Amino acid sequence: MRFSVLRAAKNTLSLAAAMAGVLVLFGPVPSASAAPQTAQSSKCGSLDNGELCIYGPDGPITGNYTTEYCRTGGSGTINVQFGYQIDGGSYIWDGWDNQFIGTGNCGSYTRRLSNLGSDDSIRGIMMTDGNVYVTRWMYVS
Repeated sequence: MRFSVLRAAKNTLSLAAAMAGVLVLFGPVPSASAAPQTAQSSKCGSLDNGELCIYGPDGPITGNYTTEYCRTGGSGTINVQFGYQIDGGSYIWDGWDNQFIGTGNCGSYTRRLSNLGSDDSIRGIMMTDGNVYVTRWMYVS
C-alpha cells in the first residue's frame, strides 16, 4: 500500500508540473469579461482661423462622437455644417442644421454611432462656403 500512495503522489505531482508547463507556454486564458475596446478620445486639426476636432467616447467604441470647430480668428460669422467620415466611406452630413460661428465661439454636432468596428477610423468634417475641412483620423481600436 505504501508504494501505491507514493505512486499516486508522484502521478499527481507530474500532472501538476505538466499543467504548469502548459500555462507557461500559452499564458492564462483571457477572461470572458474582458474590458471593451476604447476609442481615442480626440483628434484635432488646426485651420487658419481655428481648430476642428472630433471627440469620441472614453468607453466602448459605440457611443457619442462630436465634431467641433472653435473659431479663434477672422471677421464676421461663418455658416457651417458638420458631419463625419468613416475610413473608406463617403462624407456623411448628418449635422444639416446650419450653425453661425463668430470669432471666439465654438459650434458642434454630436451623433451616436453604433456601426463602428474595432479596425475602423473616423474623422470629423465641416463645410463652409462650399469648402470642406477635415480633422485628423481617429483610430477606434
